[in-house]
Order: sequence, then C-alpha cells, then structure tokens
Amino acid sequence: MSFLPLLRSRSLWFRCQICLYLLLSLLSGVLLPIQASMNAQLARSLTSAPLAASVSYLVGFLALAILLLTQRFDHPDWFALPKAPHWSLAGGVFGAWYIASSAYFISTLGTTLTLGFVVFGQAIAGIIADHSGWSGLPRHRLTRYRRVAVGLLMVAIFFLAQ
Repeated sequence: MSFLPLLRSRSLWFRCQICLYLLLSLLSGVLLPIQASMNAQLARSLTSAPLAASVSYLVGFLALAILLLTQRFDHPDWFALPKAPHWSLAGGVFGAWYIASSAYFISTLGTTLTLGFVVFGQAIAGIIADHSGWSGLPRHRLTRYRRVAVGLLMVAIFFLAQ
C-alpha cells in the first residue's frame, strides 16, 4: 500500500516528461522555417545553395562539437561507430539534401509552401515507418484516423498552393 503514492507520482512525472518532449518537438518545428529562411537568405547572399548548406553544416558541427565538449551528456562510445549500420550514416546525406533544397526552393516557392510539402512528406514517411516498424521502431498501425489526417494534410497543401 505504501508504494501507491510513488506509482502515482511516477505516472505524473512520466506525463510531465511527455509534455516537455511535445513542447520541445513543437519548438523544433517552429525553428525549421526560421532555419530554412536563414539558409535561403545565405544562399542568395552566396549565390549558391550548396555553399550555404555547407556553411550551415559547418556552423552546426561547431555547435555540436562544443556541446560534446561540455560533457553534459553520456560519454560517447566513439569505438562503436564502425559497428553502426552503414545505412544509418546516410542521414547526413539526407540532412544535406534538406538544407540545400530548402534553401533553394524557398526562394521560389516561399517558406510556407515549401515547408508544407516537407511536412506532408514527413507525415507520409512517418506513417510508413510507424506502420512497418522500420529500424526496430515500435509499430503503430495505419488507422482510419491516420488516413484522415493525411487526407487533411493534402487539403491543407492544396489551399497553401492557392
């Protein structure tokens, strides 16, 4: 009987942690169009989307290196890098594609339409990844509500394009 308050408080802590993660995810979403717009301006200034993406990655690398040097996180296991799946390193290529393409397309399509399509692509890939359990992720079925959500995203994209 004495563990019941602990269980309740742990459940409350878990809920607070989830809310914090949701808010931080929302912040990440807020930062994407700001970052993309900054990269587009940099690409216009440098007259090169690939150069702008390279500069962006260099600045990001320096920020992450400083973060690693603070040792605020778990000690990284550098020797595990060769054991990582080789396909997982392609994330850097995909990131480079995102940075360079958004810097280029925003100048033509605008931030809202470009990122609207980015979000739509993310939702489709996320639904497929969740449904199939890619990379050992927990599986989440493709429910009727998820299909409706994708349909509503398609409607939103249509209106964004007007």
